[in-house]
Amino acid sequence: MRLGIDFGGTNVKFGLFEEDGREIAFRQLTLADLSQNNLLENLVSAAKAFIGDRNVTKGGFAAKGLVNPDTGIWHRDVGERQYFADVNLRDVFTRELGSPFAVDNDARAYAWGEWLFGAGRGSNPMVCMTLGTGIGSALVIDGKPYKGADPAGGLLGGHISIDRNGPVCSCGNRGCLELYCSATALTQRVLNSHADLQGFEDILIQFFDEIRQGNREYRKTLRSFIDDLAIGIVNVIHAYGPQTVVLGGGVMNSADLILPELIDKVHSMAWTFPRKSVEIKNGELGNRAAALGIAFHPFHNQ
Repeated sequence: MRLGIDFGGTNVKFGLFEEDGREIAFRQLTLADLSQNNLLENLVSAAKAFIGDRNVTKGGFAAKGLVNPDTGIWHRDVGERQYFADVNLRDVFTRELGSPFAVDNDARAYAWGEWLFGAGRGSNPMVCMTLGTGIGSALVIDGKPYKGADPAGGLLGGHISIDRNGPVCSCGNRGCLELYCSATALTQRVLNSHADLQGFEDILIQFFDEIRQGNREYRKTLRSFIDDLAIGIVNVIHAYGPQTVVLGGGVMNSADLILPELIDKVHSMAWTFPRKSVEIKNGELGNRAAALGIAFHPFHNQ
């Protein structure tokens, strides 16, 4: 039995899986549920409570930011919140839970999960981009998660600039894709154009519902979002030459409204041979992907 922990920008997800990837149990908590005081201690306690008396033989911890999968150290996060800077998470979880633990970036874990068990099966190379609180990006090539010369290698697709005159990003760059096409950015884009949605609990759900009901003004806002996202995806295609691009994250819960126009836009701009040869797919694993991917990380095969 394997345990995967996915520590994201808003939520922490715990998954238990059989050796063939079948889900045994899954739980999601918010960071507020765990509190910010003694967060690491609370995470370990939550993991132990989730496991109960079940026997976990291998585990993994996926975290946003700059994580070194070779050492298990989370060096830093992008932005202001530095939860576990320079903490060796592999050592902590291996010691506390009594099983060997893999540690890696959450986008790389998400991509690995989709490559092993989801929409990217058999693709070479495969790029995965997740549109959540931020934008994660990762590459699987020749059956291995790609990592560069530093922990950020291959992960920063969300920090490809699509506008050199755009706003300054927390990473230090200007006009990053993440500032336009993450769930956070799309929510702000929607509110800037449609203040009438301000009072809804989930603004994006209501936004996409309005589009399904035929509201043309909302469709214009979606088209602008798709145009920006297409630029980012084309840049990634030109950089990596993938066979498949898999998209995930909360925004892609409305893939039926996004993908058809996005695919047409990307294929009109991406310089590939032959044209339209790159498959662009919605992820299949949803919010389980990173937990599943880190539970089956290649670290465990070394």
